Amino acid sequence: MTAGSSGRGRQAALLLVCALVLGGCGGGEREVRSVLLITLDTTRADALSGDAASRELAPSIARLADGGVRFPVAYTTAPLTLPAHASMLTGLAPPRHGVRDNGVAALAGSAETLAEVLAARGLETAAFVSSVVLDRGFGLDQGFERYDQPPLVERGTGQGFAERPAAETARAAIDWLDRRDRARPFFAWVHFYDPHLPYRPPEEFLEQAAGDAYRGEIAAVDHAVGELVAALERLGSMNSTLIVVTADHGESLGEHGEPTHGALCYEAAVRVPLIFRFPGQPPLPGATRVASAVDLFPTVLWRLGIAHASGLDGVDLFAPDAPADRGVYFESYSGYLNYGWSPLAGWLDARGKYLHSARPEFYLALQDPDERADLASQRLHECASARGHIEELLARPKLAPEERAAHDGLMAALAALGYATGAAVADLPSPLEPSTRPSPREREHELAPLLEAHALFEAGRFEEARPLVERIVRENAGHLLALDLLALCWMRAGRFAEAENVLRQRLERGPERADTRLNLGLCRLEQGDPEGARVELEAARQLAPDRPEILTALGRLPPSTAASTPGR
Repeated sequence: MTAGSSGRGRQAALLLVCALVLGGCGGGEREVRSVLLITLDTTRADALSGDAASRELAPSIARLADGGVRFPVAYTTAPLTLPAHASMLTGLAPPRHGVRDNGVAALAGSAETLAEVLAARGLETAAFVSSVVLDRGFGLDQGFERYDQPPLVERGTGQGFAERPAAETARAAIDWLDRRDRARPFFAWVHFYDPHLPYRPPEEFLEQAAGDAYRGEIAAVDHAVGELVAALERLGSMNSTLIVVTADHGESLGEHGEPTHGALCYEAAVRVPLIFRFPGQPPLPGATRVASAVDLFPTVLWRLGIAHASGLDGVDLFAPDAPADRGVYFESYSGYLNYGWSPLAGWLDARGKYLHSARPEFYLALQDPDERADLASQRLHECASARGHIEELLARPKLAPEERAAHDGLMAALAALGYATGAAVADLPSPLEPSTRPSPREREHELAPLLEAHALFEAGRFEEARPLVERIVRENAGHLLALDLLALCWMRAGRFAEAENVLRQRLERGPERADTRLNLGLCRLEQGDPEGARVELEAARQLAPDRPEILTALGRLPPSTAASTPGR
């Protein structure tokens, strides 16, 4: 999939009309009793657009769309797995549910999730997730009688990246469908992680995708979706089950300088597929021309005949009175928390797409699907209107934050996935607050060399990785992930004084992390200062009391008569 071809595909799909395809529907509406929610990680909207190429790549999902409703203009709330799924399951935007990045905060227990509402109505509930990013420790297990995930010990060791293949997750879900109490309706959530980097599809799916590894992962996921649908057909459940297929976010694949996703909010990362397959002829969609991840919660409830209190950010996409001119919110705080960038938030409606950061941007999606012509200086009224909508959303009631400590096994597994852990999310600035930090657009060129440096480091090529992150740090001294990686490169080279200098900078510019203190302790130890090492390692232990690496490092220290000193 090339950037050019994806732009043309998006231009065709950007007609702000909900496409309703009725082929393959049996006569008349049937009662929806059960719901199967299938979420595809890192899947671009244009990969499942319904054109000939996507139908060949993902025939199982195409068949579901043929018998249902496809919303071609749908958006995530954040190009990050955990915040996006939190929005799907609560109907709230990230500023309201409080989950703003992966691995740094859990959904509050006070949240009312879709699973909790449905469980209270007697539905049997189960979730089957494929990545540590959705570990039950992050709170999305609320309301699920069963929350099936790979064991942490398997996910966090030895592989660098941790995921459960779609085929295995599908087998776990099918086994549950076979064994569950069929007298009860059910709500099942099945999450497939495969299209996430690194792209390593089985050979048969790589061939199906003509050698494109990313698309090959989508083909593998589609096969797993087909297995799930076949199980429902075998069990006679298709005549009473609503199937929803969507993605948590897309994948930039190099567009706007972003190799993957998470930091930017351009179309490739925030546009998602959204398909509803009903047990009978589908209802007509409402007038709403743009859909959001927050719409899943109210839409599913209404399809089950469950009225819900107001106060959600989402709307029922099939309601006759759904507002035609509504807009949708999305954001990314990944750049703020990890790269030293300003916060990024966006608003899209019929007027266009507004991105707010230290350097606001505005695009007309129909005329400019690749978002190359920034019209912010020419569309001041539209920009002001979008800011007003964002301000109104930010003023709505928020869930009270809760402290939920993630255990060290979870943190280690997240680190293996490449996610930064331990960044503070308390008291995040509003995305509309003035910021002296650089905007994501100004610094997007940092993303590709950072990913390259990380890959080189993982391959043991530390001397090649170091210049890449040194350049980033010279230009952007607040880039925390680059500082972390640069310190590790110096440590691997045995130059512990240089590593310590970088780690001290890291402490000055970002929140205190156990890893930073641990590495400082190791640097002091290698430089012949065991008591200085003890200070740092004790500080690390206060932050992560049971972390094995910290305890091992403390065990290397010589006996000391001095009392342990608290971290400075």
